[in-house]
Amino acid sequence: QGICDVLAATMKRDHGLDVDPLTDFAICCGQSEAFAAAIFAVIDPGDEVLLFDPAYETYQTCIELARGVPVYVPLDPPSWTLHADKFLKSFTRRTKAVILNSPHNPTGKVFSRAELLIISQACQQMDCFAITDEVNLHDGIDRNNF
Repeated sequence: QGICDVLAATMKRDHGLDVDPLTDFAICCGQSEAFAAAIFAVIDPGDEVLLFDPAYETYQTCIELARGVPVYVPLDPPSWTLHADKFLKSFTRRTKAVILNSPHNPTGKVFSRAELLIISQACQQMDCFAITDEVNLHDGIDRNNF
């Protein structure tokens, strides 16, 4: 069994997702490479990508390199709350993806299950990708699943 087989089994066990170990994974050297691969795979010039503001600084650069348009959705301090109305109003016909990481970088905010549901339902309704940066997924802390 190879690493992609183990990853496919993990995705099935942890998230209930059926993924093909031969076609549904890209093994990368780090977060920046993986994020760039995801962006360049799904973004065409002029496509909009929603980012939660403040955002991890390299996201904007990578989106712009792909000739995409970053669109910032503000999180309200001090608890960095996601307001569904602001988020949903950020979508346009050009929205292609939403970038999500939890805990959020740089705020440390952990999105609630209710917030994750709003994000996932919006992505499904708007037929856009949710690109998750899961760099802290296996750090030993239990969190809400994406």
